[in-house]
Amino acid sequence: MNTRRVLRTSNVLLLLTGYQMHWFDSQLQRYRISAPGILNVFVLACIYAGCFNEHFQPSALLKTLLDVSPFLYGLTRLQLLLSIKVFAYAIYASVRAVGVAGEITESLPMTIISARRGCLKRELIAYLLLFSTFVVLLCFGLYIGYEMQFKLPPLQHIMIGVALFLPHLVLAGALRFYCIFAWLTRERLRQLESEVEQLLSESKIKTELQLVANSSSVAVTVAASNEDNLLKPLQQLAAHFGNFFDHLQRSLLLLLGVNANCLLFGFYTYVYFSNTWHVLFDDHMRRVFYAGNISIYACIGCDYACLLLAQSLLEQQRFQFLDRLNSALAQRNTLPKRIRRILKDMRYTLSNCFNLKFLSIWRFNVANFAVIQLIQLLVVALIVTCHYLNDAILQTNERFDSNDEDD
Repeated sequence: MNTRRVLRTSNVLLLLTGYQMHWFDSQLQRYRISAPGILNVFVLACIYAGCFNEHFQPSALLKTLLDVSPFLYGLTRLQLLLSIKVFAYAIYASVRAVGVAGEITESLPMTIISARRGCLKRELIAYLLLFSTFVVLLCFGLYIGYEMQFKLPPLQHIMIGVALFLPHLVLAGALRFYCIFAWLTRERLRQLESEVEQLLSESKIKTELQLVANSSSVAVTVAASNEDNLLKPLQQLAAHFGNFFDHLQRSLLLLLGVNANCLLFGFYTYVYFSNTWHVLFDDHMRRVFYAGNISIYACIGCDYACLLLAQSLLEQQRFQFLDRLNSALAQRNTLPKRIRRILKDMRYTLSNCFNLKFLSIWRFNVANFAVIQLIQLLVVALIVTCHYLNDAILQTNERFDSNDEDD
């Protein structure tokens, strides 16, 4: 896998989406501030400011939204309030995280491995983690454009939507930034595991040669092994990746909150549209609504799937590495004391230094993340159900009141 190409691709993507202002210098293997990146963020900020202002101008779309559902209008205002904080914090957090990311990139090998099928597959997975959500969004966009005969809606409506979507896009860069570095860390652990395998093979050969030499009284010279070059890179990788997660954890938590509001918006509109509002639209606009509504769940689900895939593969590689170290340490008589001590230190590092926790409380793994999402969905379903039942009761009371007046 070409690590340099993966890092450069992710850097260009995050620059274009406004999450980063730094350019990845492949020679220094670090990120440095760049004038085009600053200019790009400034232009996006100006666009966002103009779109944000449209929410406070007279608008038929917003007035209709308020008349149809004050609760839905309130969710839009809440999303707008979150968005301005998200946009500012995402840029601030990326500046802090990129410095720690530079410490990881300095320790990663940038050499191009021969293009075997396995290496190409691992590089394609890295691109999948980066671009899958954009591909899903593009597919929905093309379908919606087809249903609307590729006619753009009014400019004001576009700007109102951009004010809600752009900060979300910027903040989601933190998720992609984490995913790509989790994947590269996994590949580095895989490489270190192969080096440990080589070390154990060399140690076995040494032991056999020494036994032969002792039995035949012949002096045998064996080259010194490179066990000292294994422990320190692993410790540095664990420390740097832990710091990287610490700098990104609040961005990821903020993204969870923004996504929760989007899911509530999507579920609420879907329930009411399917039951009552659909009569106000023709068949084309109904399909447009359903496609747009489904795209909310699809894009959020795709982001979370990439996050969990990167994290689960990292955990899988870590446990595989630990199992290999444990099996090697179980063979007490075949390893010199020096190598055993180094392997024990590596096992300790893998066991204790890759335990990622949000705010030092919530352990970040697939099971805990799935539980949090389930709780979010239950809360969203409960809120939508309560509002729907409340509206149904109000309609029933109004119907009874009108019947009483007729009598």
